[in-house]
Amino acid sequence: MAEKKSQEEIEKLMVQFREWINSQPHLPKDLEDRLLMRFLHSCYYDLEKAKSAAELFFSIRAASPDLLKDRDPSSPQMQKALKIVNLAQLRVAGKRNLWIWQLNDPGLENFDYLQDARLFFLTTDAWLLNEEVLEEEDIVIMDVKDVTLKILAKFNLSIARTLSKYQQDAIPIRLKQVHVINAPSFIDKIFGLVKPFLKQGMTDMIHFHSPKSETLYKYLNKEDLPEDYGGSNGKMEDHMKEVMEVIMSKREFLTENLWKAEKKSKNKASKEAKETSFRSLDID
Repeated sequence: MAEKKSQEEIEKLMVQFREWINSQPHLPKDLEDRLLMRFLHSCYYDLEKAKSAAELFFSIRAASPDLLKDRDPSSPQMQKALKIVNLAQLRVAGKRNLWIWQLNDPGLENFDYLQDARLFFLTTDAWLLNEEVLEEEDIVIMDVKDVTLKILAKFNLSIARTLSKYQQDAIPIRLKQVHVINAPSFIDKIFGLVKPFLKQGMTDMIHFHSPKSETLYKYLNKEDLPEDYGGSNGKMEDHMKEVMEVIMSKREFLTENLWKAEKKSKNKASKEAKETSFRSLDID
């Protein structure tokens, strides 16, 4: 991890970062300071790593139109996806962000892998547009209580590969832990689908917790967790309402594909994609 920077050093890095962005004809311009700052912060103020992260962030979005279109939160398709999940985006003790995804779809009757991926981009984009506080760590909880082997038939290899690359190397957060709770006995079969796309550093972050176990409390205090998980930090359904308020307040921006790179010539894009894919964040 890079050493801490003074405010003056950070301001200089911001100027250099924006100059670089503006010098790249394929990258979007007039980006908000808060987004650029997130890239610097997520990369511990290493300017070269921030450039690589931003390049990949914008390029993946440009290359994945199916994941960033038809995502008006008021549309019937997105409403259907929103009705089977509860989401939480919380700031908790220790300067940490807690992201929770809870599936509520017994039998996976309404689950659609593509729509869920669109929902991921929709909700994280809304958060990036809205949130200003820079926390030290990000922790993800995935509640898979309703996941069955039926998900294998709904799985999409191409989408999984894109999501994995975006989540590991592009989205400007400091991901430190991923907890899969209420994990069924066959979770290894499901995890086996995405594991080939994960770096070792990422797989080391992932912890599985079986139903009714209390192992999650080794990592998070009950005061930080919603009541649904034995904590005292509100209810998931109320946190979902807060997430929806943020989404609807940013609806005008979210109905379009925000923050995407312009298309390049095929050879140049291929070369740069290869170079960018090797970015690795310092975890500690």
